[in-house]
Amino acid sequence: MSWSQPQQVEGPHDQMAILVGSAIQLLRGESGVFVVSNEAFDPQSSTEYTLYQLSKIALPALLAYVQEGMQPNSLHPLVVENLAPDLAHQMGLAEEAIAGHGVEWCSLAVYDEVGPLGTLYFLRPGNLRSCFERQVADEHEALEYNALHLFVTQLATSLRIALRSQALVKEQDRLAAIFQHSTEGILTVDNALRIIDFNPAMQRLTGWRENEVLGQFYFKVLRPKDRQGNDLGLQDSVILQAFAGQEVVNRDMIICARDGQRFSVAVTASCVRSARGEPMNGILHVHDLTREHQQEEQRSTFISVISHELQTPIAIIKGYASTLARTDARFDAKTIRSRLVAIEEEADRLNKLVGNLLYASRIQANGLQMDITALDLERVVRGMVRRLRAKAPDVQVSVLIPEHLPVVMADRERIEEVLQNLLDNAVKYSPRHPEVTVACYVTGEEVIVSVSDTGMGIALREQEQIFDRFHRVGEPLSQSTPGAGLGLYICKAIVEAHGGRIWVESTLRQGSTFSFSLPREEKAPLPMVVF
Repeated sequence: MSWSQPQQVEGPHDQMAILVGSAIQLLRGESGVFVVSNEAFDPQSSTEYTLYQLSKIALPALLAYVQEGMQPNSLHPLVVENLAPDLAHQMGLAEEAIAGHGVEWCSLAVYDEVGPLGTLYFLRPGNLRSCFERQVADEHEALEYNALHLFVTQLATSLRIALRSQALVKEQDRLAAIFQHSTEGILTVDNALRIIDFNPAMQRLTGWRENEVLGQFYFKVLRPKDRQGNDLGLQDSVILQAFAGQEVVNRDMIICARDGQRFSVAVTASCVRSARGEPMNGILHVHDLTREHQQEEQRSTFISVISHELQTPIAIIKGYASTLARTDARFDAKTIRSRLVAIEEEADRLNKLVGNLLYASRIQANGLQMDITALDLERVVRGMVRRLRAKAPDVQVSVLIPEHLPVVMADRERIEEVLQNLLDNAVKYSPRHPEVTVACYVTGEEVIVSVSDTGMGIALREQEQIFDRFHRVGEPLSQSTPGAGLGLYICKAIVEAHGGRIWVESTLRQGSTFSFSLPREEKAPLPMVVF
């Protein structure tokens, strides 16, 4: 770390540079290096502070040179010797300085009552002496030693404080990184139970932003309930129990997200106390149990899909086929046709479900293959909208496509499948008089397609999981709608295989907008206006 006197101290390293640089100047030196002793500091953090125009090439040579000489100690804290001219030249010192009074290398042991802190090595002109090295009468030698000793101990004290400050800053940065990047939600409160810290994992968990909850009563933000869904009173506060000295570890409860959705968590509460044992802060670790519950539920979900989604069309097909096969009954042509149409529809439904299951298996096995070519996306979108209007004439569909929509690189069949899934969902999950809007947007590198509906919407917490395999939104309408929870999972796999993105923006009971992007065949010249 090169040293020149900074105008402003910004951190522990600057403090070290100023302290050591000032010490070198007081000792009439011009350049040098301070080596921290391993015994004085953590060996993993010990370092060399290179000061004032000492080159990286010169540093090893100087340190090797001084290692061979007499090392300073508490009895002889300052060792001074003449520097060999060839080494002085190697260090890049001025020719006139070498030819004049020569150059001295000096070693100063830095220590205090605690023990040795390190050694200060510095260079100075041969004709200069510091005020701590003046030649005095013999009776004053003890006083002279005391002056140098006081200087060394004062320097050691200041450096030790700077090193501890540096260690504290590193520890603070480490703890802050743990707090910020922890996958567990962490919330801290003061002794009045007001929120003072709210880490990013907690923000993702609850939907609240840190600046919205700071200073708020944590009970008001989390609205905790027991496992049966009954509101917990303040007397049941886990932080108050931690304040009272009780152990609170992995306590199961339910908390509420910003949008009112409830989810199960396991909380651990702890207390930070003052030196007198009084509670100062409470810390709440929140572990979301949703994933664990989902994994448990997924074991039965697949069986449920097989038993319901597969058995239902099989039962209908068998029932109609058995009816038509009766020899004791005669049916007119219209009745026979309606039964056969129903059999065909259920067979198609069964075929689609089995196909999706096989499709999901291929995705899991990384077996998804694409035939990517230049694709006119506008033609594909309008074609899929025509199909929807023919299939569901009561659905109001709007199309918003800008002029001269760029060509994209995509597999036509796969993109039609994505659009078909999104359009079907928009109709299925809109309870009455569905209104669907299909829009395209253009950026410099991609084209974005969005499908919006005015249906039931998706809760904030479920939006991250909506693209998971077998996941279905936990709303009554969603649960009663046929499906295996594979459509969006397949859409995500197809879009990402194209190098695009897929996401959802939704408000509960107000509708959803699913969007996906595809790369353009030709990038737009800059500057590009985003529509």
